[in-house]
Amino acid sequence: MIADSDGCAFRVLGPVEVVGSGQPLRFARRQQLDLIALLLLNTGRLVTMDAIIEAMWGGAPPRTANAQVQNMVSTLRAVLRDQDGPMATVDRQADGYLLRIVTGRLDLTVFTDLVGQARSAAEPAAAVGPLRAALGLWRGTLPLAGVRAPYAAAARAHLGERRDRTVEQLFDAELGCGNHATIVPELTAAVAANPVRQRLVAQLMLALHRSGRVTDALDVYRNARQTLSDGYGLDAGAELRDLERRILTADPTLDPPAARAIELAGAPAPIGAVVPAQLPLDVRGFVGRDAELATLDALAAQAGPAATAVAVLMGTAGVGKTALAVHWAHRSAAAYPDGQLYVNLRGFHPGARPMGPGEALRGFLEALGVAPERIPAALDAQAALYRSVLAGRRMSLLLDNALDAEQVRPLLPGGRGGMVLITSRDQLLDLVALEGAHPVTLDVLSEDGARELLVGRLGHQRVAAEAPAARLIAARCARLPLALVTVAARAAVQPGVPLGALAAELAAAREGLRPSRVDGITTDVQAAFSWSYRRLTPPAATLFRLLGLHPGQDLGAAAAASLAAVSPDEIHPALTELTRTHLIIEPVPGRYAAHDLLRTYAAQLARHSDTGPARQAALRRVLAHYLHSAYAAAMVIYPHRYRLSLMPVEPGTAVAEFTDAARASDWFAQEHAALLAAVNAAADADLGTYTWQLASALSTYLDRGGHWHDWVATQATALAVAERTTDRTGQAHAHGGLGLAYNRLRRYPQAHTHLRRADDLFGQLEDLVGQAYTNLRMSLVHEGQGDHGAALRAARQALERFGRADHSIGRGQALNSVGWLYARLGRYGEAVEHCEQAVRVHRELGDREGLANALDSLGFAHHRRGDNERALICFEEALVVLRRLADPYYETITLAHLGDAHHAAGDRAAAARAWRQALAMLEELGHPDAHDLRERISGLGGQPSV
Repeated sequence: MIADSDGCAFRVLGPVEVVGSGQPLRFARRQQLDLIALLLLNTGRLVTMDAIIEAMWGGAPPRTANAQVQNMVSTLRAVLRDQDGPMATVDRQADGYLLRIVTGRLDLTVFTDLVGQARSAAEPAAAVGPLRAALGLWRGTLPLAGVRAPYAAAARAHLGERRDRTVEQLFDAELGCGNHATIVPELTAAVAANPVRQRLVAQLMLALHRSGRVTDALDVYRNARQTLSDGYGLDAGAELRDLERRILTADPTLDPPAARAIELAGAPAPIGAVVPAQLPLDVRGFVGRDAELATLDALAAQAGPAATAVAVLMGTAGVGKTALAVHWAHRSAAAYPDGQLYVNLRGFHPGARPMGPGEALRGFLEALGVAPERIPAALDAQAALYRSVLAGRRMSLLLDNALDAEQVRPLLPGGRGGMVLITSRDQLLDLVALEGAHPVTLDVLSEDGARELLVGRLGHQRVAAEAPAARLIAARCARLPLALVTVAARAAVQPGVPLGALAAELAAAREGLRPSRVDGITTDVQAAFSWSYRRLTPPAATLFRLLGLHPGQDLGAAAAASLAAVSPDEIHPALTELTRTHLIIEPVPGRYAAHDLLRTYAAQLARHSDTGPARQAALRRVLAHYLHSAYAAAMVIYPHRYRLSLMPVEPGTAVAEFTDAARASDWFAQEHAALLAAVNAAADADLGTYTWQLASALSTYLDRGGHWHDWVATQATALAVAERTTDRTGQAHAHGGLGLAYNRLRRYPQAHTHLRRADDLFGQLEDLVGQAYTNLRMSLVHEGQGDHGAALRAARQALERFGRADHSIGRGQALNSVGWLYARLGRYGEAVEHCEQAVRVHRELGDREGLANALDSLGFAHHRRGDNERALICFEEALVVLRRLADPYYETITLAHLGDAHHAAGDRAAAARAWRQALAMLEELGHPDAHDLRERISGLGGQPSV
């Protein structure tokens, strides 16, 4: 039996959808989606009004809850119809509502039926098909996506556990069929995605052992044991220990069954795998390159599922390497159902440093669903994890703009059945010689290809009417696609000008240039660019030159306005003009970028047309834009963070404004790459204060987003510049930031080193507040190492220093830390005293985040000394505050504590609800703390039905 979600009209195993007349239905209010999902989870069962209100609003429903539910049900009845009549009915009964599906299917019901069918199968071979079909119903790994009501977290946790058990059931069936060798890639990916699920580890060990890979099986055990110990403080379970012993003794009972293997060719992506789709937009009107496309097709076909093909597309700048690679990857996407990865390695970017392989690997791993804290620090370990996650997946990878073989080599997958496209101006002969990469050299377009490009941009009639002039234009652009596109764009906005006149102007522009080839810009290309540039209005010409100074790959309107020292409203006409003439592109709305050659040409123009002080002022303005905007966003996200005395705003700088934390976070995510490039640009220009203040302003976002490797990189850059410029203030802040970032990565020796140095420097600067915050960070490091006594001493020193400095926010934070650590040490009276003081301080200051943390600590202290009634009150209030802050990780901590208090008070059902909500959120975050909660939940026994 084959099943897929497309055959179901009602879907909850992924984003919640109701499909009518072939299209997903749209709900006017988000809560209507929450309600239909709740009813779908209980299809065919009465859901009382009280249960609906509790599920939708938790313990604080509005007074109009009954009326709102009635209105939403009325709307749902109208919506749940397609062209053939009602799809489902929502019947009002005495105590509530009952949903019956009339037409279509619910994917959860089909999933349950398929799993039941597999469970009752007489032979493992009869179970594999239904189990794969059941798992094929899942769209991603997060059920009920889009639902935000309180009930969703517990439901997600339960559904996720059912899915995980089904995955394990599938691998048991495959092993029972003798398919051990074919499922090794899937099992490897599943273990990499969830290393604490010891049943998966055991299945992988058995599959490797049966495949004759005994050493690999034992390596998996050793790696799992180390991961469990180092990352989670756990020991390998009895099943794993026993399996290792049996493998070592060659226990014959581990031998595979004499069963027919099931062919897995064409199997779906590895279970649990995220399917990334990172390709840029396909090139509009792509023409020519038929021979090169055929070569790539043949290379992919020759490799097939047994190998990974690697192609190096090489050629001069502007010849269309990226366009060809992107077009082929889009055209061939169906052959690589497990996704497409893309990265611009910035090998020849004129305004930014080449990307290190570690940065690219971390980006790929996060795109593949690996949580930041699971990414190792060392490059070799990152590459090994990356290859493990890709094992068995049919994917295409586009490594664009590579500098050399060393930059690319760690990014090559080790598995089979994929395609790697690498573009570079370099020949990358090492890859061809050592890795068997296939070279594909791109020359300029043929005459026919150049004519096709012009026809696509200017129309057949115009090109045919002046065919000789069109050929001249192509020749004077050296038949390079980039130059042709630029000239064609300018010609398109001058439809009344004959092509012959344009060809003559191009010739004149070329005559005015000295023969050159600088940074890939030939005289022909420079003539095409200069011809377009000279026709720009003065504001657009000025902006184009200054864009060559921008450090990142792309930028927004406010950054462009800062470069030109005009307002964001005034910059839009110039951006529109540059976009219309193809001197820049707008890859996504509101973001602007230029080809490397055009950036190089713009920078050359700036050097010749603008004075050194003018260029320096433009750079300082754009750095000031990023600094002051990032700091403003950080202060909106956490208003009580460590405050800086920023560099003054440069005249002409546009600073972004944010009305709420969500918009601030969105801005950070959009500007992430540009902000990292800005830190490097400030460092390269020896603008030390800009460097360390930018790195500090970024820390709030990088920390909360789990971008800890980027946090380390920016702080290390800031430290290097501060040391080079003997800026002790910058050194102190950079050492402090590095200490906290290394603590997040659990690299405690490095954290200690940097924090000790930060404390010393802040002392030299007589910055008591800086020293106190350093003490708090050192306390976190000691606590992470399990030394609560040392952590308490550091927190008490912070409290004393904040008191002497009369720094109220810091004092509240230190009071909370001291109280928390007293509780961890069993000194509950002192814990309650300090936490109650912390609660009062944070209430008075309006620090909601500090208040939530202090309430959680106070609840923990009450719980530990046996006063669970007071503990529950504290935890419930903390949750209310955290949900307003939209801080999911800290909410999971308080939910776990709430469950502990309920359990201690004898309310097992309430404990299970809290723990499952926390577990679902941790799994959504990909956080390793999820393992502890699974243990607590399993200790309760049983799973309630959904």
